[in-house]
Amino acid sequence: MSRTRVEVQLAVWSALTFGSLLTSFMCLRPVRDALVLDGDPNRLPWLFTANFAVFIAIAPLWGMAVRRSPRRVVPISFHIFAVVSLVFFALIRQNVAPHVINVVFYIWAAVHNQFVVSVFWSLLADVLGPGAARRLYGPISAGGTVGAVGGPLLTKLLVSHVGVAGVLVIAALFLELAVLGTFQIKRIAKTMPLAEEHEAQPIAQGALNGLRDVVRSPYLMAIAGLVFCTATAATFVYLAQADIVKVALPDRTARTDYFATVDLVQQSATFVVQLLLAAPLLRWLGPGIVMAVLPVVQCAGILGLEASPTLTVLVAVQVTSRTVAFGLLRPARELLFTVVSRDEKYRAKNVLDTLVYRLGDFASSWVYIGLVSVAAGGLALTLTTIPLTLIWLALAIGLGVAFRRRLSLTKEPVP
Repeated sequence: MSRTRVEVQLAVWSALTFGSLLTSFMCLRPVRDALVLDGDPNRLPWLFTANFAVFIAIAPLWGMAVRRSPRRVVPISFHIFAVVSLVFFALIRQNVAPHVINVVFYIWAAVHNQFVVSVFWSLLADVLGPGAARRLYGPISAGGTVGAVGGPLLTKLLVSHVGVAGVLVIAALFLELAVLGTFQIKRIAKTMPLAEEHEAQPIAQGALNGLRDVVRSPYLMAIAGLVFCTATAATFVYLAQADIVKVALPDRTARTDYFATVDLVQQSATFVVQLLLAAPLLRWLGPGIVMAVLPVVQCAGILGLEASPTLTVLVAVQVTSRTVAFGLLRPARELLFTVVSRDEKYRAKNVLDTLVYRLGDFASSWVYIGLVSVAAGGLALTLTTIPLTLIWLALAIGLGVAFRRRLSLTKEPVP
């Protein structure tokens, strides 16, 4: 069997597995956001705080397990998350301690998203060499995009028939499909040249080392600032959304359908933007200008919600801002890591995508609650959003300049 044929098989199974994982989570997300609004939206900062605390507690243990035996940990972890989904299905369906279960489910869903996806990429890092990874990353990511669209589509189509709790069974089934996919990935990887060498190579990990890399590098610190600003603005919109949806859609099933619809439209729009616009814009304008689009869009969205806090405006803001974030900013930000060392790319990127982003969620949620609780809450939020946008813009443009400078030193053509 030729290497090319093996790589094609591996790409197909990896894409199917990644697609199943994202289908599972994107089925869960509308349910998570709908259930949490059964209670008081003002408790969301406490849930963000709990998410951050749980992440800090679990991440080192999870990282240790993945480093030691990623091929064994992956299917076991997927099984565990599938079983937990079924447990939540039973508890929610029987209406057992709903306020407690809704809170626990919200935190668990955040853990599910963070660690299930990360352990999948750890498996691929373990079985693929750098060259194969570059060749297969595109098709595998495309599988994830299909899953990200399929999850909310399934939820929207089925929630009125199976109920909110029933969606969790669908999520569990897709996790089990992902388990089958991991077995195929491991089987095919054994036939690849240098498979034993890849298996023996340690995965570049370590939160403390990654944090040290970030602190020592002005370039990485600027990326950390960008990530923090992105998380802050997204959290402001998310918390505003909670207040609006709670009032407009008191029914749990209607809220689930609403969140699934927003996710479906946004993921579909993101796919189109990534397919048709991201690469040409990055090539013509560079990452700095492309990343500067989101601060402007988010600022306009937050100010628009302050002026007209309606469901129609909210849908427009969420779809537009998320599409720009995932369709343009994320590819541009990934480009920034092509001019750092391999260790910085793996260690620092993991810290930025997890620790810094969660810190932004946690801190900005309390800032938002503090701002809206004062007498002139709307004015205070506006006066906070504008300087945040200016800082965010400065970081985006500055990183674009720094990227081109670093790229010129490598003697590679500027995108």
